[in-house]
Amino acid sequence: MRLPAPGRRGWLAAAGIAAVLIALVALAASGRSEARGSVLSRGPGGWLAARRYLEARGVRVRLLGQPLDRQENGGVLVTAFPWQQGFSPDAGEALEEHLRRGGSLVLAYSGDPANPAETVALKGLGLTLGEVRKLTLNPLKWRRFSREEWDLRPAPGLAGREPARVWAPRWAPTPSKQARVLYQGPGGEPLVAAFSQRRGTVWLVPADAFANARLGQAGRAGNADLLETLRRRLGDDWTFDEYHHGFTGRPLLETVAVGRTLDLILLHLAALYLAAVLVLARPFGPAWSPPPVVTGTAGAFLLGLGAIHHRLGHHRQAAKRLLARVRELDRDFNPAGLEDQAEAAGARGFVALAREVARRRKGLMLGNKRGNKRENEREIGA
Repeated sequence: MRLPAPGRRGWLAAAGIAAVLIALVALAASGRSEARGSVLSRGPGGWLAARRYLEARGVRVRLLGQPLDRQENGGVLVTAFPWQQGFSPDAGEALEEHLRRGGSLVLAYSGDPANPAETVALKGLGLTLGEVRKLTLNPLKWRRFSREEWDLRPAPGLAGREPARVWAPRWAPTPSKQARVLYQGPGGEPLVAAFSQRRGTVWLVPADAFANARLGQAGRAGNADLLETLRRRLGDDWTFDEYHHGFTGRPLLETVAVGRTLDLILLHLAALYLAAVLVLARPFGPAWSPPPVVTGTAGAFLLGLGAIHHRLGHHRQAAKRLLARVRELDRDFNPAGLEDQAEAAGARGFVALAREVARRRKGLMLGNKRGNKRENEREIGA
């Protein structure tokens, strides 16, 4: 067996490292795959803290576990993006119907253009997404770009409020000119705004503003101030759209538990991949050749067998067995005087016995040939 070539071991190690990196990326992505914007989620992107705050302030909170077109309650309807399920092309029409009934609509946008449900829903309400932050292609600046945070400054009419902090969005809905801007980005971007539509009111808010990680951030009350502002303006009857986050009225299942289970599975797979790579990349020991096959003649085999019997002292038994086999093969053989010799045979005695047996059989065979020849001659003469 030959040692694995160094190049092959290098490829195996590279493949193992790539598998571990993929698992780690998937693990990091799973942390973001929680039900962000769901008031049932305890994760950093969930809204459970916002729900508990509103309930503590006396707000009546409902959870909508069915499509939006079955929403018949008035008051405030909150839908937070991104949606995890239940996308339909007429989602904007269902939201529009709520506004026709005179209800208020809170649209918590994600700022991610890769969410088609968000784009379709906003388009159904006559809103478009505008780019508020240019994407950088410089790999040296990408880390800072992806981790950038903004402080949303309150409008002049909200004096005394602290800035709300959010992840800097790439895209945001463009409100109408008649909209009232409540919070602005560092460059004056209207990121929190309200405007009238039909018989109701639409409020645009970044979904990250009411995330658990933001409301629980020590020393920063700006996000809670924004939530309290909405509560005072919109009243105490709120309905959260949980249907698009996976809640359909069945027994509740905390999304954080599913996330942790998936994290453990990914870590387990990464450990298995790493162990397999280490085993395959490890040398299997020095090279060795299979032992040669031992071959020989029948004579060599018999000599070896005889050496074994000689060492064990089987001379007497061999002598008796020799006489017995000769009698079976040749009924004319006369063993007279050989039985006693076989009974007392040693190493030399056994050899002498064998020679005597061979001599007698040879003489017997010659005698038989002569007798046969004479008989043939008589038959021919007759």
